[in-house]
Amino acid sequence: MAVYKIFAEQDTTIYSRYPTKNTGLDEILEVSVKNSDDPKNDRLYLGATSLMGDDIRRSLVKFSNSDIEKIKGYSTSGSSYKTYFKAYIARAENLSQNYSLEFRPLDKGWQMGVGHFGDFPDNRTGVSWYQTGSYRYNSTFPIKNWNLFNSSSYSYYFVSGGGSWVPNLLTTQSFNNQSSKDINVDITNISDYWFSGNTNNGIIIKHTQQVENNSGSFMMLNYFSNDTHTIYPPTLEIRWDDSDYVPGDLEIINNSNTVITLGNNLGSFNRNTEKYKFRINSRDKYPQRVFTTSSWYMTNKALPQNSYWSLIDAKTNEVVVDYDYDYTRINCDPTSSYFMMYMNGLEPERYYKIVVQSELEDGEVIVWDSELIFKITK
Repeated sequence: MAVYKIFAEQDTTIYSRYPTKNTGLDEILEVSVKNSDDPKNDRLYLGATSLMGDDIRRSLVKFSNSDIEKIKGYSTSGSSYKTYFKAYIARAENLSQNYSLEFRPLDKGWQMGVGHFGDFPDNRTGVSWYQTGSYRYNSTFPIKNWNLFNSSSYSYYFVSGGGSWVPNLLTTQSFNNQSSKDINVDITNISDYWFSGNTNNGIIIKHTQQVENNSGSFMMLNYFSNDTHTIYPPTLEIRWDDSDYVPGDLEIINNSNTVITLGNNLGSFNRNTEKYKFRINSRDKYPQRVFTTSSWYMTNKALPQNSYWSLIDAKTNEVVVDYDYDYTRINCDPTSSYFMMYMNGLEPERYYKIVVQSELEDGEVIVWDSELIFKITK
């Protein structure tokens, strides 16, 4: 079993109310709708008079082509795989009890730019609501070079633009008042599209048409961007099944009086170490007293087949990789139980803790939350 994480290469927010503004270096990604009940109160002249009662904010995120090619190779190495997009909430305001977000693959490339929302005058060096690159204007009408004639890409409400995407390829995540507001959505259908030879232009994150079309909508979601310099950048996480459980002559653990350690934990790993095989030493905590010529404390046993690993940030206790009963199962060979860890998808200069969970033959579940800690260095 394996989980591989990559960080966003580009991300930004585009704004219908500020359709020429670039915010490529902002620390926050916005997915919000702040529409006015009376759009006549807000006018903007852009070569023609436009009513600007809407304030729709959508985010664009892209992962590098080389990383996409790399995970494409991993996805074909096992019997199945899933791809998840993850983004972490920074602030939320005026949320509905139930709402959904849309995720679609963009059909055009775009330039991130170097603008900030607070720049005055507006920075126009990269993608905006109107255009995929730096804003250009002619004397007749502003040039809007998203694919505006794709009917599925028309903006909602008043201001045309706002990105364009592949028709009929959509995934959603639904939220309620009790669910986490972090994004953790299965976009395997989108990665399949990329892996099939189509261009990776990234994804757009937006509210549904029903919300964006509502003249009185107000819902704000802010997520950490790649430029926030925290441990919460947008990530793509691919999980695939390469499990193998062949314990040979190893005795399998059948009680909770067991101690486990990482037999080959180096303590620190360079971020450029792509992957590492952690071997698990497991033995009885209170071995039976019998005559033997070797120490029972040196006898290694196999974890049960239903055993899984999870990865925790040791300082914040944030779950970096959660238990996944399909994709974080622990392997075993005649030497020991083991699992693979991909290091280059982890934040440098952080300590991480491995937590192991096993289900015994009688159904009892054991969790080993001991000091199985390592550090990632630059």
